[in-house]
Amino acid sequence: MSNSGIIDENKTEKKDEAKKDPFKQNQAYIDAYYETNQLHVKWSFWASLGALSIGLGVLITGISLALHGSDKTISIVTSSAGVLTQFISAGFFILYSKNLKQLNVFYNQLIKNQDILFAWGMTSHVPEAQRTVMLQGIIINLLKRSDPDGTSLKADELLALAEYEKAKR
Repeated sequence: MSNSGIIDENKTEKKDEAKKDPFKQNQAYIDAYYETNQLHVKWSFWASLGALSIGLGVLITGISLALHGSDKTISIVTSSAGVLTQFISAGFFILYSKNLKQLNVFYNQLIKNQDILFAWGMTSHVPEAQRTVMLQGIIINLLKRSDPDGTSLKADELLALAEYEKAKR
């Protein structure tokens, strides 16, 4: 049996496990997202490097044609094409850099979602008397984390609301 067959079986087993547990499902999404984007970023890098190499080769060819007394027009056009290709490859590297930044933004968001699911799952292991306090703490941390400019409900306001609801009972 080949390694790809073993890998495919492992992926199938992971998908079957993920359907049963939301935490594992979220982890499977994170893994799939990471693998896909890592492949895209790798291809983006190699495409940028390839364009850079081709541009450099064309530029060197144009310069060597000019130095060896070839037709002036051909050497100018070849050198210009090499310079243009260098600029195009620089654009590829800029796009590669932006892809990396975007990859990190989305990956961090998936990690935050995993943290939320983990925290929520942990509340089921806490005694009922402490569960409300723990849920309030989770909500407060989520509000602080998701609203850095402070325009929505503040943590102190949430605590006051929780105390008010508790007093009403």
